[in-house]
Amino acid sequence: MRQVDSSSAFRYHWRIWRLIGAHPADPHTLWGRHYTVYATVWSIIFRLGMWLSVVVNFMLSTSLESFCESLSVAVPLTVENLKMFSLWRMRREILRTHEILHHLDGRIGSLTEQKIILEGIERAKYIFMCIFRAIAVILSIAILFLFVSKERLLMYPSWIPWDYKTSSFTVYLVTVMLHNIGFFENAMMVGNVDTYPGSCLIMLAAHTQALAHRVSRLGHDPPVTRYQCCAQLRRCIDDHQIIMTLFQSLEHSFSMSCFLQFFSTASAQCSICFFLIFVRIGIMQSVNMLFLFLTFTIQTLLLCYSAELVCHEGESLMRAVYDCNWLDQSVEFRRMIILMLARSQKPMIMRAGVFVPVQMNTFRMVCKGAYSMLTLLNEMHNSADG
Repeated sequence: MRQVDSSSAFRYHWRIWRLIGAHPADPHTLWGRHYTVYATVWSIIFRLGMWLSVVVNFMLSTSLESFCESLSVAVPLTVENLKMFSLWRMRREILRTHEILHHLDGRIGSLTEQKIILEGIERAKYIFMCIFRAIAVILSIAILFLFVSKERLLMYPSWIPWDYKTSSFTVYLVTVMLHNIGFFENAMMVGNVDTYPGSCLIMLAAHTQALAHRVSRLGHDPPVTRYQCCAQLRRCIDDHQIIMTLFQSLEHSFSMSCFLQFFSTASAQCSICFFLIFVRIGIMQSVNMLFLFLTFTIQTLLLCYSAELVCHEGESLMRAVYDCNWLDQSVEFRRMIILMLARSQKPMIMRAGVFVPVQMNTFRMVCKGAYSMLTLLNEMHNSADG
């Protein structure tokens, strides 16, 4: 049975974080010795520069239409930078979760458990690739829109400190290239920040499922004595405590990030829907905004799906306690299995911002909140026309 490495599900995430200045390199290398300078320059150019560009453009909005168009970019980018800062602040605790996952990898005792973990790794990688492909499609459509447009436009509404519209074509071309590079980098950051919590939750669900399988097999192997069965149960109880510690660590690390994502999704859905429904725009721009809407929605949907997986596997663990052969075991075994049953009855519901459960019901509430804000914007639009 080959060794399983759960942290391989996050390999691409940490490579991108190192590239964008959020994960220091080895201090013994040339890059590592100058990484602080590299990260500072990168953050000023891409983090601060692009954020100021879209926020200033948002503040200079002169109509409800331009307000909503700028809002659909400014608020999500602001929230993504806050999420990035939140994850950067918690990176040491996040890295400690890798050690816990490595420990749980060492507890795998059968091919079935190994298969469960490998499927979790593949699922996390698949979601990561799907999100980045969706982002690539959005950026490609935005670039295509620039080519077919007769006006001098940028990929997304932004403030530029020079007049690129009336300047020479060379100035406009350089402006577009710099602007596109900035958005490409921010797109990498967005994809990374939005998929990492979900990937961690998927691996937590996989290890909970593997533990449930281990518990359900207790007492069903004839060669195992009662004493050995008690020892196996003790290890399962220890693993359950480790999994709960991992769950609490992830909840503490991602609580603010998930809460910000809910807010970002609601505001983006509202502003994009208003722009698509009430503003006359071309087909290419409509397609671009539609894909942007779908990506924001799917990112939050996948986060809630991953959290639901954890909750579901926690319930499966409770059912696995009943599936073990506890009737033929010793009194000590029965006492311990009752203790584990009591602990597994607590639902593994992750909470964002301390009080908001990360569930599919919350996702529906976010969509309803976006619709309520859209109704308010529509009333403002009608009153302005009147």
